[in-house]
Amino acid sequence: MICNQAPANAHDMTTINPWEDRALQYHFPTPTEPSQTAISSAPRTLPLEKDNVHDSIIYPGIYSASGFDVMGVLWRLAQRPNPVIDIGFVDASCAFVVCDLYQPDCPIIYVSDPFTHLTGYSKREIIGQNCRFMQAPGGSVMRASQRQYVDKSMVNFMRHAVDNFTEISVEVINFRKNGEPFVNVLTMIPVSFGGPTPQYFVGFSVEKQPDW
Repeated sequence: MICNQAPANAHDMTTINPWEDRALQYHFPTPTEPSQTAISSAPRTLPLEKDNVHDSIIYPGIYSASGFDVMGVLWRLAQRPNPVIDIGFVDASCAFVVCDLYQPDCPIIYVSDPFTHLTGYSKREIIGQNCRFMQAPGGSVMRASQRQYVDKSMVNFMRHAVDNFTEISVEVINFRKNGEPFVNVLTMIPVSFGGPTPQYFVGFSVEKQPDW
């Protein structure tokens, strides 16, 4: 199963993310008092006033803090034809990222909260990175560089999976932000939105335990 591992640093779950911080600092315009004439002539049923929050960082969607349709991605993942790997059930407790295959170097564009607890990195530090950043302490791993901690054959295997849109599940050494190594049981699954090729790769992570 993918989501049966308690996230590391689970006690640190109250950190305010950027959109929450911006929302707390937002100043709404002062409403004006309606006149008695306006009140008496107003219809009994009023239309809902259009939202006046114009900061996309605070309000990118009605309920979505990220503005990204992660539920749509996970739904398509669950409904994919001919799945190769059975990942079981997925929910909000899963540590995962979504990478955009249509952008150069396949950057991470969505991060689940449990992934930040597992790795120690904040969402701001993760978004825009390629997943290779966790293959060395400090998070600095250049593209096509020689890996010190991950076997070259493993790197080539994962790269081949991305290039050919294939599902894989591997165990790979990764590093938390504090430099602590851990064995990441990584499952990578391509997701298509109806185009000729998949647009996203979803990477599920769970820390391997000694008794596995």
